[in-house]
Amino acid sequence: MEKETQVHNRRDFLKTLAFGSGVLICPDLWIRGRGQASPPERPPNFVLVLVDDLGWKDTRVTGSLYYQTPNIDAIAEAGMIFDQAYSAGPVCSPSRGALLSGKNPARTDLTTVVRLNDPYGGLHEITSPRRGNRQNLEGYNRQVLPLEEVTIAEALAEGGYATAHYGKWHCGSHENFHPDKHGFQDTESFSDRLREIKSSKDGKSSGDVKVIGALTAASVDFIKKHRDQPFFLYLSHYAMHRPLMAHPERIEKYKSLPSSDQNNPVFAALLESLDDSVGVIDKTLERLGIKEDTVFIFASDNGGLTLGATSNYPLLGGKSFPYEAGMRVPLFIRWPGRITAGRRTSTRVIHMDLYPTLLEMAGLPLRPQQHLDGQSLMPLLAEPEDFPERPLYFHSPHYTHATGPYSSVISENWKLIRWYNDTSGAYSLFNLEKDPGELNDLSERFPDRVKQLSRRLEQFLEETDAQQPRPNPEYDPSQPPHQDKRFTRELAIKERREFKRRLLEYEKKLHL
Repeated sequence: MEKETQVHNRRDFLKTLAFGSGVLICPDLWIRGRGQASPPERPPNFVLVLVDDLGWKDTRVTGSLYYQTPNIDAIAEAGMIFDQAYSAGPVCSPSRGALLSGKNPARTDLTTVVRLNDPYGGLHEITSPRRGNRQNLEGYNRQVLPLEEVTIAEALAEGGYATAHYGKWHCGSHENFHPDKHGFQDTESFSDRLREIKSSKDGKSSGDVKVIGALTAASVDFIKKHRDQPFFLYLSHYAMHRPLMAHPERIEKYKSLPSSDQNNPVFAALLESLDDSVGVIDKTLERLGIKEDTVFIFASDNGGLTLGATSNYPLLGGKSFPYEAGMRVPLFIRWPGRITAGRRTSTRVIHMDLYPTLLEMAGLPLRPQQHLDGQSLMPLLAEPEDFPERPLYFHSPHYTHATGPYSSVISENWKLIRWYNDTSGAYSLFNLEKDPGELNDLSERFPDRVKQLSRRLEQFLEETDAQQPRPNPEYDPSQPPHQDKRFTRELAIKERREFKRRLLEYEKKLHL
């Protein structure tokens, strides 16, 4: 009886989606596209490809003038492109934990990069050297995704899905918190094997490319094995994280091409190999006859790392920064026959939205107490105008190479950043609609807006019981501060000037 109810709910959903796209088709016929009734459909498969440190414009379809990503672009152009998609944090572990749990990192306390092999999952103080005159110490944090969080993999597995995770995990180093403890039935982090693969050299391909190949092969085997049942494949690439390695001949190829603000031939060559992986998986789905039954999601865990790897221009900052390019990521969702090809949306969405979206696609009950900070994207996929604006919150009470502790909120095109090291100002305020590059700080001009958004941000942090930075008893206010607002601002602007210079040179060469 329960199964029957799920089937009817699923059909109701398909009818809704059909009306939304302007097409009224019997769901069973719509699935197969044939002129005769087909057996009751099964839920769709899910392939989620998550890339490490891929910036918002690191694909052709999102604006790169240098990188070549035909297979990724094909996924995007056959589905919906999200022009304002956000990760839940500016670095990997918080964003990955949020995607899997449907909860903001402030709720789970997984707010920084996992560094400790913690078997218990308690709160920790970061023990890295306290360089400089820090006004605040970092907030306490977890080094794992807590086991009490019911991940999207667990929810899908309970709904009859085969689940697999291949690649980078970074939600808990100890085996007590590995993927198999979070709902993934088929897991291979390749931790030992990948080190061997990456360090091996044969003169023809680099370690990074071999890792991509190994993860792709495992994914293909999983798809073949489970072609006759619904499955969830989470392929989490280590690329494009530094250090970067790629095919020598491909590196030479990009050295010979005109570069723009993006000018790293090794990054470009490695990205092409990653694009090949996407192509192999997509061709496998097609060859097995299940491409039409598979939702393909492509995303990145956080913004692109600047200067050393890629450029996010004209957005400000990149990985580890509190500015837009730190959390703005590529996101594409393809569902043949259900999502109209070639659609783009500027509606702001965030990683946590994927949890309820997949459940709704699968016809499974939503878990609102779990995916508290996610909102199903199905109304957006069906009716682009019918997706309410909601505030997005970010909380990173930690130091990175680019910034000190901060929290921020985006609401109705206004963005407020709260700098905990407030020696050069506690807030920055930007109008993202008029100033997407965050060049004009309006905090002094609109104090009432600052108060309104700061109250909203504080309410969220109180509601989530977020861990806060702690005053440093050794801080000396008479000495220059370490990584305050001014430091981060000057670093981001300096990098942006360099990217602008490169782009102007590229445009000048085009007109010669």
